[in-house]
Amino acid sequence: MKQHMQTFIHLLSKGDNDALLNHYLTSAESENIVQLAHLFQEGISMLASFDFYQKIATTLIESKCLPSALIAQIKTNDTLSFFTPALQLKDNFKQTDHQQRNALHYLLAGNKLVESIPPFIYLRSMMLFGSNETLRDGLCQRDYQNLTPIEVYLFSHQNLTTLPPHELTALLALIEIESKQQTIDTTNDQPIIQAVAKLYRSQGQELNRESQRLVLIAIYFKRPIQVIINEMS
Repeated sequence: MKQHMQTFIHLLSKGDNDALLNHYLTSAESENIVQLAHLFQEGISMLASFDFYQKIATTLIESKCLPSALIAQIKTNDTLSFFTPALQLKDNFKQTDHQQRNALHYLLAGNKLVESIPPFIYLRSMMLFGSNETLRDGLCQRDYQNLTPIEVYLFSHQNLTTLPPHELTALLALIEIESKQQTIDTTNDQPIIQAVAKLYRSQGQELNRESQRLVLIAIYFKRPIQVIINEMS
């Protein structure tokens, strides 16, 4: 174990918050990522202490800034849940990394190692019941490929399983929220259509009018489903 982590864990175990904060502030960003990852792992391994470790992580991030490399690690429901208070600080939902992606881009892109469903209900609830203007702004940001987080989901999320009704309803609400904030870029439909066609073929799945991802693309871009199917062939 590297020295910076030995010191970090020692100060954490002592409950010396001032020294812990100072150590975090003087550590390099790459070291901060490892330190925050340790707090995350401790938090999810001991649920009774989840809030304790979450508050420490939030305080540390607030004291410095959101590490750019952390943005790409927000890929699962657990990471989103743990780091939500930190993301709600200082417009952190809008912070981007070297690929111009924010945390929502990575979350909706999915984790290739885990077949999961993005937490659409969780995001919709935050937008409806919290003060999350920056979350709405983050939903509209475009990455290096000119894709919004929802477009990234349509474009690359590998889980083609039909969404449960409650998650589908939440996603449709997020699409409506985005459409009210900005005009949909219709030039993105062809890259997404071709990428999804390739994804379906690679998984040996049939393309038809009932394929939910195709239906979502049709809804998002406001185009007839049959036209989209024809363009995939």
